[in-house]
Amino acid sequence: MRQRISLLAACGLAAAGLVTVPAAAAHAAEPAFRLTGTPGLTLPPAPATGSPTPVALNYRLEGTGGATAFEGEFTLTVDLSKLNGVAAVQERPGAAAKKCAPAGNTLVCKQQGLRPGVPAGVDLEVVPGKKTGVGVVSVTGTAPGATVEQAVTGIKIGAPDLVMGEMNLKKDPKPGESQSLPLTFRNAGNEPAKGIVLELEASHGLELPERYDNCTYRTTRTSTTAVCTIEGDFDPKASYELAGDSPLHLKAGANALDERFGYGVYPAAVPPKAQAEAGKNGADQPKTGDAAGKAARKLTARKAAAQAPLAEHGPDLNPADNKREAVLTVPNKADFEAEPLTVRGEAGTTAKAVVAIRNNGPAWVADKGGAPAAVVDVELPKGLKAVTAPAACRPLGEALYRCATAPSVLESENVEFPFELKIEKAVKDAKGAVRVGAPGPKGEPQLHSFDPVLANNLAAFTANPTSTGPSPSPSGSASPSTSASTSASPGASTSASGGTTANGGKSGGPLASTGSQAGLVGLGAAGLVAVGGALYLSARRRKGAHA
Repeated sequence: MRQRISLLAACGLAAAGLVTVPAAAAHAAEPAFRLTGTPGLTLPPAPATGSPTPVALNYRLEGTGGATAFEGEFTLTVDLSKLNGVAAVQERPGAAAKKCAPAGNTLVCKQQGLRPGVPAGVDLEVVPGKKTGVGVVSVTGTAPGATVEQAVTGIKIGAPDLVMGEMNLKKDPKPGESQSLPLTFRNAGNEPAKGIVLELEASHGLELPERYDNCTYRTTRTSTTAVCTIEGDFDPKASYELAGDSPLHLKAGANALDERFGYGVYPAAVPPKAQAEAGKNGADQPKTGDAAGKAARKLTARKAAAQAPLAEHGPDLNPADNKREAVLTVPNKADFEAEPLTVRGEAGTTAKAVVAIRNNGPAWVADKGGAPAAVVDVELPKGLKAVTAPAACRPLGEALYRCATAPSVLESENVEFPFELKIEKAVKDAKGAVRVGAPGPKGEPQLHSFDPVLANNLAAFTANPTSTGPSPSPSGSASPSTSASTSASPGASTSASGGTTANGGKSGGPLASTGSQAGLVGLGAAGLVAVGGALYLSARRRKGAHA
């Protein structure tokens, strides 16, 4: 959930007449440069006792329109006249070379030339004062025969500081189990928050049963996000909790396994009422219903409208404590199955074959670190050579390929890897294999700890079988389709070009060793052994209470 702050707009600096940006068109013959820096800083006031902590404020000088070098001298003027006593700004004491000298309410800094690869500009630091309010720093530049575009920074001292409390959630709920979300937070800042933004993010195996009119919901392949804008003044040093008649729950779905739930609270950048007016013509919002979603609804159609924007965040003194995350491990299973594959054809022809695996569920599988959810080793039968292989597959030799899935594989999802194979020699009943498992230390497929049916992790890959009928399958699932993309269900068969065929006829169970690596044989052996209302908040002020 990315924090997006337009500090100058939020503080109303332009409206207050504190910022003026003169428009100056550069002469066509003059090189143009610009100053870039932080557009806004929100800082806590200086402590009652002790020294305040300085914050870096750097401005960089960059060329525009192809201007990369300049031999002349730049004069950079830092205007401090509009700080309004909220902070002090000075050249950073630890700067490598002193460039600036005080001159009334300004710092005048000299920069000799500009060369590619050499940082240019001025390094300052801001020392917040005890007074709260808003100030502005602007930096202008001049150089003989060149133009320089100025930079402006708004500095705000004091703001809300929302701190999300940690919920004591059950970390091992059973599939179908629901638990309440006792959300609490406090404002540890020195200013009230004029409305808040509550953000909830549940991974694919978790559900948010309630729906509220002041929330926007987004569902992707791997998660559901709810963003709720809540009206009210949330005072400094006060704690808050969800009201009793607007509960939230978190439900572990039948497909849950290793899940994550994030929850955060942020000051609203725009008052919720104004935000609601702006989103009236946006995307439809689900109607309020009970926990089971039984509110009466009718399916209708209307002219499509633009999607409502997600709520903006306002300034917060310490964004690091606005959000928390819970990791839930649901006792569940996910059964990966390798689909048997058959190729037929004469020597010299090319066959299109789709290697397929399937997650039979009931759980989806996602790797928290972004590694593949599963890897697939494809051992080609004797006489076959890969002409083309998918981008997700890499060769480990002429006859062995290792393929990787995405970091997540949903429940009941097929993952397919299309190959083009040249039949260099038509060997009857040539045997290969398809193996699926978790990535091992060297990338090899190993047993998934949650996979209850290990026998179907290994499937036969046969070339030119002599048997005319389909052989029995250990899993009984359908054969893979010819599509090169990931599909939600398996197809009926795969076809071949050049007079050859590659189909998903079932073979007789896990293979014995076919000369592949020891780790792959171990996987097959293991498979033989193991069969088996509106949302709102009420304030509660408590002496010494913390969220």
